[in-house]
Amino acid sequence: MNSALNLLLRLGIATSMQDREAVIDRISSVLEEKMGTEPDTAQKVGERILTGLDGLKDQLSIEQIISSLSRNDDAIEKRLDDLTEAVNRLNTNVEKLMKNK
Repeated sequence: MNSALNLLLRLGIATSMQDREAVIDRISSVLEEKMGTEPDTAQKVGERILTGLDGLKDQLSIEQIISSLSRNDDAIEKRLDDLTEAVNRLNTNVEKLMKNK
């Protein structure tokens, strides 16, 4: 997932979670009005939705961390390849010097 989109989703979820009760109440009222859900059931569904959103926020954070780690792995691998190439050139030069003696 694009890191900018990941960040925007996490910010949106975090913002909605700041007033948890208001969001639960709004979800409950929508369920009651539009679907005819019982108030207690609608409240429980609202709580479950926010719990799911909280889990989604955590998952997005984990994905962001893993993504940054894999980018670091690529940089480390490139650096190791560069160092290996430099050592090989050094060995070649030392072998040439040894032959010329």
